[in-house]
Amino acid sequence: QISDPEACDQMYESLVRIHTNFYKNKYPRLRDTTFTGVTVEDCRTILATDILKQMEDMKKGTWKRLREKFSAKKPEEDSK
Repeated sequence: QISDPEACDQMYESLVRIHTNFYKNKYPRLRDTTFTGVTVEDCRTILATDILKQMEDMKKGTWKRLREKFSAKKPEEDSK
């Protein structure tokens, strides 16, 4: 037995509207963006592994990058 059938019907109708994307269809977005205003393509670009590596390199200090560059030996140098 349901104590309040009207409240139950309201909740059911609300869930149906959510399930059928009623509000997405009623209020379409002009651009497909996130809450920060970044588009899906921008998110994919940012999350790409190459971009992440470049960003990590940019975060490093100048001296740390130079030290890594000169301390790493190349295989060609070892064979000479």
